[in-house]
Amino acid sequence: MSWLTRRLDHLASAAFGGAGGISLSQAPAFTQAYLQRLGGHVDEARRTVEQVTAGELLPWLAPEGRTTAVAELQQRLDELLALQQRIQDAPDLLRPLALLRHGEWSIAERAAGDFVPAIPLDIASLTWTGIGIVVAVVLYELVCRAPISAWRWRARRRADAGRPAGAETRLKR
Repeated sequence: MSWLTRRLDHLASAAFGGAGGISLSQAPAFTQAYLQRLGGHVDEARRTVEQVTAGELLPWLAPEGRTTAVAELQQRLDELLALQQRIQDAPDLLRPLALLRHGEWSIAERAAGDFVPAIPLDIASLTWTGIGIVVAVVLYELVCRAPISAWRWRARRRADAGRPAGAETRLKR
């Protein structure tokens, strides 16, 4: 590998690592944005249950219809509260993983649409930045470098197989 290709390889590795670090550093901030949006859903669901129960919303419903509607709305409210609690109960560092595991994707898509990246300086964000760098560099090594290295290795093996026995081979660095 020539000096120039090594430098370009280092530059590409650093770029991939930086992109991964920057991307994953936003995980805690996005999780917070998701929780805020989820909180809005919880508040609205709670308000709807209260208004249907009081007859302020859907006043034409018969008592048995109102009971059914309130039960269904309450079930949705309970689901949202449980989801919110699962994510909030996770340690700060693991909240993005809790969101991935338990999140409701329709809410996450809307949160992503409104999300504005921030410059993170807390421990969780800095940790996720480091994880992002490591993941991106490993992916770069596996996806970009490994196939090239394997191709060069096979080419050298083929070239060495065609040489007469005892011929000296120059080692390239």
